[in-house]
Amino acid sequence: MYAPQPPQLVKVREHIVETWPEIRKITTSKAFRRRVETLHGERLTRVPRGFPADHPSVEFLKHRQFLAARELPADFATNDDFYPTLLATFAAIVPLVRFLNAPLAAS
Repeated sequence: MYAPQPPQLVKVREHIVETWPEIRKITTSKAFRRRVETLHGERLTRVPRGFPADHPSVEFLKHRQFLAARELPADFATNDDFYPTLLATFAAIVPLVRFLNAPLAAS
């Protein structure tokens, strides 16, 4: 989720507050950590207004972007392992995409 509009970001943050163990489970899963290591993206320094500063999901609430990416050398694109690696990376990211889209699809 590169540049969500403010209303979308509020919905995602509300979803995180309500279901925070799920996003933690996704981003700490073995597959996610092996393929993309960690969740990236622009973040606030403080918890956004209207959200509890002591909530267990506070680090996720600070995100303004939710990026999961993997960088490989250019010559890897011609390697026999490229396609399986690409599919495994996408498979590791899909749960995060579904989680972030859930509150937006409900609207």
